[in-house]
Amino acid sequence: MKGLPVGLVLALALTVSAVPAVAHEGHAHRVMGTVSAVHGQELDVEATTGKTAVVVVNAKTRIVRSGAAQKIDDIKTGDRVVVTGTESKDASGRERLTATEVKLGRAGEPAQKDN
Repeated sequence: MKGLPVGLVLALALTVSAVPAVAHEGHAHRVMGTVSAVHGQELDVEATTGKTAVVVVNAKTRIVRSGAAQKIDDIKTGDRVVVTGTESKDASGRERLTATEVKLGRAGEPAQKDN
């Protein structure tokens, strides 16, 4: 960057790095929190941020607790979870997260974020 003042280069670098990352539809997302409701193939997860996320579980979703495979029927209200999935919007514009993986915490313990 020959010829540009150092102050200008630093200002540009700081401006670019200050832009917040925005979650986009169709990309992988992660939600950590507690299951507040189970409705068939959908979970309401109260995230650690305080927001409630609607999570869709389907036949392709991997559900695990302590490394062992689980079924949707094993997910209960109050379970701590880490959900990874793809965000989209339904016909009414409501955001939903289609889960590729749901990690359940052991009874009385939070779900493991990385394993």
